[in-house]
Amino acid sequence: MTDSDQGSEPVDVDRQTEQGPAGPGGPALSGSQHRAERRTAVALAVAIVAGIGLFVVYFSGGQTQVEGVLFAVALGALGVALGIWANHLLDAREVVEERHELTSGPAGREAFEAALTEEVGPVLGRRSMLLRLLVGAGGALGLALLLPVLSLGPAPGNTLKQTPWRRGSRVVDEEGEPVSLNQVPEDGFLTVFPEGHDGAADAQTLLIHVRPGSLKLPPEKMAGVPEGTHVAYSKICTHAGCPVGLYRAESQTLICPCHQSQFDVSDGAKPFFGPAARPLPQLPLGVDEEGILVAQGDFPEPVGPAFWDMNRGR
Repeated sequence: MTDSDQGSEPVDVDRQTEQGPAGPGGPALSGSQHRAERRTAVALAVAIVAGIGLFVVYFSGGQTQVEGVLFAVALGALGVALGIWANHLLDAREVVEERHELTSGPAGREAFEAALTEEVGPVLGRRSMLLRLLVGAGGALGLALLLPVLSLGPAPGNTLKQTPWRRGSRVVDEEGEPVSLNQVPEDGFLTVFPEGHDGAADAQTLLIHVRPGSLKLPPEKMAGVPEGTHVAYSKICTHAGCPVGLYRAESQTLICPCHQSQFDVSDGAKPFFGPAARPLPQLPLGVDEEGILVAQGDFPEPVGPAFWDMNRGR
């Protein structure tokens, strides 16, 4: 053994033999590496096709099972390609380095760059096709990950804060007939809608004829109660959105049959029992020249259950 042999690093003889003689662009590829290169290219191509197919199926109307299969194929093919690449195409070597001072100067950094270039540069540099396929597969899979965001649909805007009620909308019953001031008897109630929108779920309103002097509302709320006896509240429960369809005239209480929330009609429909935490919004009413009840505007608060930005400007 010569002096030069004593200072050499351990070398994997089998790996060196498999790679063959070095060429001008780096170590030559063996037959097994050529086969691995082809398998990697096929797997990346499959990932690209599956990702594009996922987009085509989604924008053609969507089919959940097919979308799931295509996403699994794209992700699996990309994983297979990366596995083959890492195990057969990277120029991995085992090198033992003597411990030395951890700080590195300019010479150490240059040596690191040279070693990194020697290990991965020539092998990866020749595979521009595989690199392009890898980018394509990653891009197709990344686009597929955007599909759940597209499935959220358009932003709701102010649709949760507005109903079809407008200033001047005539009050009609479930048959679409206008409701006059004297149509509802004392202690009676009626489900009403804005004219032209009868049956609209978010516009359903309870018109209640209470006894004179029984309401305990502030002046601005009483201004929307014709003759101080005809008050209207949203019929949609502020807990879970069920219709509040029961009225107990003796105690002037509205009851939601779903979870037993109870609202005090005389005190602004504030909840006093059950899970509801917010009063039923009051619809301000007036009377036109023909004696027909009309709305003075939309509900001042959003109807139904609470949502994330209900307290922002309408």
